[in-house]
Amino acid sequence: MKIPWSWSCLAFLLVTCQCKTHHTVWLPAGKLVSLPCKLRQLQKRESPEWWVRENRELDTNFTSNSIAAWYDRLGNLLHVGEILLIHVPPFEASELSVTQYAARPTPPTEKPMSLMPEYRSWIGGTNQILKVKHMDSVTCSELQTSTVIGYRDPWKVIERKSRIGRQVFFTFKIYVQPIIIWNYAVPPEIEFENRSALLKPVTDWCYKQRSIKRHVARACSGVYEHRRPFVKLSGLKERMPLVQSTALGYTELGVQIELSVSPLSLLANPTNGELSYLHARLKHSLDVYLLEDLENQLNLEDALESTIVATRLSVICPPGTFTFTTKPVLRGLNFESLLNSSFKDSSAEALLPYKLICHPCPDGTASRAPYTYDDGCYKCPRGYYRGSTGWPSSAGCLRCPEGFTTDTVGATSIGECKLNAGAITRWILSQLLQMWFSLEQIIAGKSGPETPTRALPYDQQSAWAWLGRLDRSVWICGGVYCLVVMWLTGMAVYRLHLYFRLQSIFKKQYRLLLKAVLIGQINLVSYIKQRAKQSIKTDPNDPFTAGAPAEMTGAGE
Repeated sequence: MKIPWSWSCLAFLLVTCQCKTHHTVWLPAGKLVSLPCKLRQLQKRESPEWWVRENRELDTNFTSNSIAAWYDRLGNLLHVGEILLIHVPPFEASELSVTQYAARPTPPTEKPMSLMPEYRSWIGGTNQILKVKHMDSVTCSELQTSTVIGYRDPWKVIERKSRIGRQVFFTFKIYVQPIIIWNYAVPPEIEFENRSALLKPVTDWCYKQRSIKRHVARACSGVYEHRRPFVKLSGLKERMPLVQSTALGYTELGVQIELSVSPLSLLANPTNGELSYLHARLKHSLDVYLLEDLENQLNLEDALESTIVATRLSVICPPGTFTFTTKPVLRGLNFESLLNSSFKDSSAEALLPYKLICHPCPDGTASRAPYTYDDGCYKCPRGYYRGSTGWPSSAGCLRCPEGFTTDTVGATSIGECKLNAGAITRWILSQLLQMWFSLEQIIAGKSGPETPTRALPYDQQSAWAWLGRLDRSVWICGGVYCLVVMWLTGMAVYRLHLYFRLQSIFKKQYRLLLKAVLIGQINLVSYIKQRAKQSIKTDPNDPFTAGAPAEMTGAGE
């Protein structure tokens, strides 16, 4: 039976489409991750729970007699092997990513695959590190070669026929993931000689999470213990650390978690809850493992009420970054949780809405101190600023130059730094600077060759360029004219100054003269009154002054 030509083409297209897979890889900055090539296509689901359940098994098998080769977007060979080690250099979340490779209108030229000994040095091995800052996508191709049996000439190059089978395209998206620390503590009565009873089960759990077959690295990057002041827990919702100090203390155990250790965690989107669900499930598995181990170690009569494990979450973002959502408060754990070990209504369920991504602080704000548990951004004080690029002020606000300050808090650029003086001094200096800049533009504003750009094909010339076309004699005459005008203006101003100066002196002298005349009149009147009084007392012919005593003497007689 002959198969129609159209059905053959349709089957070929279906096979071709199935052999091409595209993945978006979320790479955390400053991490070393392993990216396997044999991954099937993801199943899209609306709920993060169903997305994780459907895509739990991503491994797929290549055909026999095939190898995996990694290429960049320009077709250059990067690595030969099933796993590619990728290291993203640490950078701040507020820095802008730059793609150094420009887009090409035509595909790169294809190069034949060669595995000769003289080329194995640059092909690389499993320890080769790929710096993602030089590219934004890679392609893993399955190269199938024909089988050759026997050699005619051992020194002759054997040419094999090869073809490309399955192709997996990876697009990189870089983000900043915070440092994640899980803290646990138990009451001191169940500790073993100032050593927490949780250290051994946590270490065992971390060891069991690693799986070479599933390409899962170690989930715990570090485990530590330290002593803290203790107060007995009064409820399941009480937080650690326990702030009230007493004579007793407790040992707090911290576990630093690495989430990007499995292929599914690299493909999980940290912005829509997929990575948060994986984080919560991982935390829940450790909680259940700890409770089961404590139940086997301890022999308590009433374990449901007397034993409780306090837990909390600590995250540390790089300087100049913060998380949008606040850290959730985790409930304490007790043996009653083992009766209902489902993920729903567990302590780790509070981690679902918490998105593990650090965002840059808004313009004009920064962290108070680098690498602290305080996940907030605060406005820059007066005399400091912080721009939008975050460099080099990602660790905090930058100080204004010496002698300059800002009018308000939260400055966003160095342009807001003003002279630390009064308003009049600032205005005078700004006018002088504007005149100086205008003079520089006049001097340097000569017409030059055309400078078109890719965006605007126009001549880029200064607004003062027309002044450079004037003749030298015009400049000389204009300069002499300006000097004469300035001299005449100066003389006029000087004469006006003298006139107003003399007028002010005349007014002062006139006022002094009026004051002298007034004082003289007052003195004259006083002198006349005084002389009049003296003449009245000493005049013998005055009938009023001489007759009065005579009448009084006669009356007495």
